[in-house]
Amino acid sequence: MNILFFISHQPNPRFVKQINFLAKTNKVSLAYFQRKTLADLDSSIDSGVARHNFGEIPNASSPFKRIWTYIKTIGRIKKLINTSSFDVVLVNNLDVLLLYVFSVFTFFKRKNKTKVAIEISDLRGYVFGTGFMAKRMRALEKRLYKKYIDKLIVTSKKYYTYHFEKFFTKDVFVLENKLLSQEIKKTETQGDPKTEKTIIGIVGLLLRKDEYVQLFETYKDDTNVEIHVHGKGQYQNVVEEYAKKHTNIIYFGPYNAFTDTQRIYESLDIIYLVYDIDQVSLNNRLALPNKLYECMYYQVPLMCSKNTYLEEMVLEHGVGVSVEYKLPGEIKNGVDFLMKNADQMKAHFATLPENLYLGDDDYKKLESFLIE
Repeated sequence: MNILFFISHQPNPRFVKQINFLAKTNKVSLAYFQRKTLADLDSSIDSGVARHNFGEIPNASSPFKRIWTYIKTIGRIKKLINTSSFDVVLVNNLDVLLLYVFSVFTFFKRKNKTKVAIEISDLRGYVFGTGFMAKRMRALEKRLYKKYIDKLIVTSKKYYTYHFEKFFTKDVFVLENKLLSQEIKKTETQGDPKTEKTIIGIVGLLLRKDEYVQLFETYKDDTNVEIHVHGKGQYQNVVEEYAKKHTNIIYFGPYNAFTDTQRIYESLDIIYLVYDIDQVSLNNRLALPNKLYECMYYQVPLMCSKNTYLEEMVLEHGVGVSVEYKLPGEIKNGVDFLMKNADQMKAHFATLPENLYLGDDDYKKLESFLIE
């Protein structure tokens, strides 16, 4: 196949895995916009992938600047599409789907036989809203999917059953964000000697202010607990401020998910993966983040929020605990339980079947799904 990944940001680890896997037996191209808040994983992408960086895009708080950037880019998109014969184009949200449609379709009629797939890793706020604009966005989404989308990929089956099942009747594939064997960089590490302290880790995009603050306030200046934060993102400044004031809160900055993950997980006792579920958006209740599978592989127990799909998976497979993080004492009780049962949990991790956290078979099925 000749495949184009046309996405709204530089590839995150999930897309890098897909691109590299498909590039082994297919011709793969990548077109994307640059975002300051995301790590640059360019060095981890297969060297045979043709790349087209459309430049930096303003964030969502500057919608008119973003639209102007899109308008200026349409000519380059048209040139890319018209000089290649793609069998499949994979997009990741409505913005780039519309850009693709405006660039490729004549009077909104398909000019070629290119299949269009869309991958949804999060449900946006309009999916759950009750206001006029949310309803109009859902109507636009429904129309675009019915007319232009041939295949839908979701990272959680709950996304499909909650939302897309209502209107999308074509091909659907659930691609959970598991690890891929070929991308795991195993190294003989010789880390720092393990201390008696409990090390709690926050790893990934820093998008959850209140959840972090609750953890920081629970353990700030605790001589028996350290909090290690790895990543960058919207609330990086909150983390940095706490780290300046409290010696047991340590911010390590951004990391490369393909070269640094083993080292990071081997330094941690617990992963803190708590989400606020009391929002209009129910995305946090429905999502299955990649940290679930990393915790299984690296055998690090995790703490998540109650009343989520993630909680169902964590408790079903015995890989952590769930808490109501806003309630006094809940976080501390969860940490104490995990540390008290650390040896039993370590032994349990070793019994988990590999297909729970390794996606090798899933990626083979994805390739077949895109070809069909």
